Amino acid sequence: MSPKRQRHVLISLLLLIGLQLPAQAKESQAQPLTYTESKAQSVEEETRLRQHWSLSIDEWRRYKSLMKGIRGSISPPNISPIEVLGTHARNDQERRRYAEIWARMRHEDAERILAFQQAYAEAFQRLYPNELLVDLSRLKSSSQPVSASGSRLLVFLKIKQCQACESLVQRLLQQPVFNTQPIDLYFVDTQPQRDDALIQQWAKQQHLDSARIKQGLLTLNHDQGNYFKVSQQLVGTMPQVFKLTGQTLEALRL
Repeated sequence: MSPKRQRHVLISLLLLIGLQLPAQAKESQAQPLTYTESKAQSVEEETRLRQHWSLSIDEWRRYKSLMKGIRGSISPPNISPIEVLGTHARNDQERRRYAEIWARMRHEDAERILAFQQAYAEAFQRLYPNELLVDLSRLKSSSQPVSASGSRLLVFLKIKQCQACESLVQRLLQQPVFNTQPIDLYFVDTQPQRDDALIQQWAKQQHLDSARIKQGLLTLNHDQGNYFKVSQQLVGTMPQVFKLTGQTLEALRL
């Protein structure tokens, strides 16, 4: 190749490299910037959540580590860091500490809920003075039988991850005193149509008496706001039982 031809090829290569380098440099600069911003946002969010639960950096790291194990695989997605750390406490002192933190948080939250419910009741009475705040008749159907005592049991429960709910239903159904007592089960964590099959499956697992269901002595229902109507509470610990006699409602401890 002649010297002139070599110079021509060299110039062409330099021009090609010169055109490519800015694009490559721009791409290499953009990627680390995006990663850095994403990482910074993630760290900021982690810090905000940790401070929300008043946990130290070491406690937060342990919580995150525990959630990567069996605790994260079997727990509901909204389980709190305090519950996780308390469940996996390494000694009695640590367990008591997390239990006290959780008790204070739940107590403060209960106070807020009660204050809002009181404000709601006052607002309802002010806006609708001639209407009943709780119309118990809406909970009953003319096709439902009434016991000899003229009463029914209203049982509010969760269908998911509630061993206490299942135990209560079994106790009610096994006690002779409730053999002829109409019982209405209301699931507070289900929705019509979407969870109908789930309720049917739950009934089979609990070995509920199909004859009793057909007679209307035992009904399975989506809550659809009934718990709020009878308790005036937005949320509550399940299960809960009420005895409905005429227009009189009585909370029971069973």
